[in-house]
Amino acid sequence: MSQRKNYFIAKGMQSKFAGTILLLVFLIAVITACNIYVLGSFFLNTKATMSEGQSVESMLQLFFSDLWPRLLLLILVNVIIVFIVSIMYSHQIAGPAYKLEKSIQRIAAGDLTFEIHLRKNDNLKELAIAINGMLAKFRDTIASARTLSDDISAKMQLLGKDEKFQSLAKNSEILRDKIALFKIDKESTPAGDSAPSA
Repeated sequence: MSQRKNYFIAKGMQSKFAGTILLLVFLIAVITACNIYVLGSFFLNTKATMSEGQSVESMLQLFFSDLWPRLLLLILVNVIIVFIVSIMYSHQIAGPAYKLEKSIQRIAAGDLTFEIHLRKNDNLKELAIAINGMLAKFRDTIASARTLSDDISAKMQLLGKDEKFQSLAKNSEILRDKIALFKIDKESTPAGDSAPSA
């Protein structure tokens, strides 16, 4: 496998991702500073100090007995902030990924009548644009194939009475039925089952 030489491929998405990571690092730095402030204020404000002859064990016991509710609250706040940021960012990827998956299922079922529209802040927009372009080409190709197939089928029906052309007429009808499975107009329905909705 060849190695990528350009690491900045999807500039918009990668910049947004890098910005989110930087924001997360900034939030963690602020939370860490708050933690250090709380710990430092405890040691500065506590009456028991090492100079008064306290042992390390008794100092730690005093620290945890007085400070554990604050530590628990800080840990809980840290977890909530990281969880909220991760959910918000993952939604910008998971939502479009789900929509693209449903769209590909519709394409596989023969429905070519739609376009994928993502929200302003969603990721994977380039992929949605590429799939929309592919759908437009598929619609043009199927429409041309349908026109040609209908023409060939109509002419083969005239020749189908001749035994030499009966096999070719049958194949022409099979081809026409296969092309009819694709839905390219919003009004038309494919000959098979209806496509799943996205």
